[in-house]
Amino acid sequence: MQFYNVHSHVFNIRNAPKKFLNLFLPDFAAYLVDRLTNTDAGSAMFQVLLSKLGGNLGKRYASFLQVGKSRNQREIFENLKKQYDDDPHLKIVALTMYMEKCGAGPSDTGYEGQLEGIIEIKKENPDNLLVFLGIDPRWKATGKELKETVERYFETKVRVNAERSVYPFAGLKIYPSLGFYAFDEKLKDTFEWAAENEVPVLTHCSYLGGIYNNDTRFVNESLDPVNAYTGLKYSETLGSEATPPSPDKSINILKWIFGQNDNNRNLNTCSYFLEPESYRSLLEYFKNKTKPLKICLAHFGGDEHVLNESKESSSGKLFGTLQKNWCAQIKNLIREFPESVYTDISFTVGNPDTHKPFFKDLKDPELQNRIMFGTDFFLTERLLPEKDDYATFKKAALAQPFGNTNAWEIMASKNVESFLASKYNP
Repeated sequence: MQFYNVHSHVFNIRNAPKKFLNLFLPDFAAYLVDRLTNTDAGSAMFQVLLSKLGGNLGKRYASFLQVGKSRNQREIFENLKKQYDDDPHLKIVALTMYMEKCGAGPSDTGYEGQLEGIIEIKKENPDNLLVFLGIDPRWKATGKELKETVERYFETKVRVNAERSVYPFAGLKIYPSLGFYAFDEKLKDTFEWAAENEVPVLTHCSYLGGIYNNDTRFVNESLDPVNAYTGLKYSETLGSEATPPSPDKSINILKWIFGQNDNNRNLNTCSYFLEPESYRSLLEYFKNKTKPLKICLAHFGGDEHVLNESKESSSGKLFGTLQKNWCAQIKNLIREFPESVYTDISFTVGNPDTHKPFFKDLKDPELQNRIMFGTDFFLTERLLPEKDDYATFKKAALAQPFGNTNAWEIMASKNVESFLASKYNP
């Protein structure tokens, strides 16, 4: 049986925006950390400080320092492979990301440079590396150009040796909190192509987690665009229980003192782009097509929401059109669109308290075939090293029987193979 990690990253610091660190730290601290972490000793010191003092976002950046300052993507991928010494044939999905327009400046390599680097790794690892192509409506001028670019990348095979060539990409990746909704007009042609070819789409979907857009004006002006699938503004498609998206105007005194209040507001506001409910119109559109669009709402909403949902308790104020738990929203979408919606447990799995709710959800026949294993390497390293994250969950999942199989085989093999199956990954 073939096993998979459906969610990982191997881009490095040169593939990220030049002011990436400024998303998480005051400008003076970002400058200092960037300079001092060019040495191993300095990097180790700041990893500890950020993971202790910076909350979840600090831990994420500490992970970036720990792994992301590797010399290149190849080094990061080789590091990742070593974590699976008990299953060296495990296949890894690596998600590329377009981060050039998130209000933190361009990257050193440019997005195409990131793609060139991972295609080279694919040539060297044709069987155990599956690459997802990150797309963003701002990457190309029109939806038609974006779709043609995506198709060209997918169809241009890479030569492994004299006898063999392989498709370089197996799926698409979107990261809406960088400043767009999944229902953006410029993504529609590409999603039509993806559905027709059964190409899977994986989207970031964790409440207040991950990278966001730090261009305040752009974010605030982008909250209520026209929905490509309804022809109406987003606010006009919302039901009676929902409220229109609006910018966060809160003041955090401590963050204000350190010049981070706008950053905090932007992080909160960008959650609107990610909310599970924002995918509904897209899912309804493809439900009526000959072939549905396979889409994974990653992270199951985040560990806090998984735990709160399992206890049926409140998450407090939520930045979103619905004041509802995100894990619960994802479950509802899986039930309503059983041919389309998947989720993965990446990053969330690093909190071992979530394992019990995952196994409980697997007992629900409507959810059992839709939950996949992934880790979110390397953004998890300061929370739990990849090897420990993988081993801890695998041991627990193997001990959960389901008929003649177990939770590990369901989540790390069967469900992932269903999600990944396409012309480009037969």
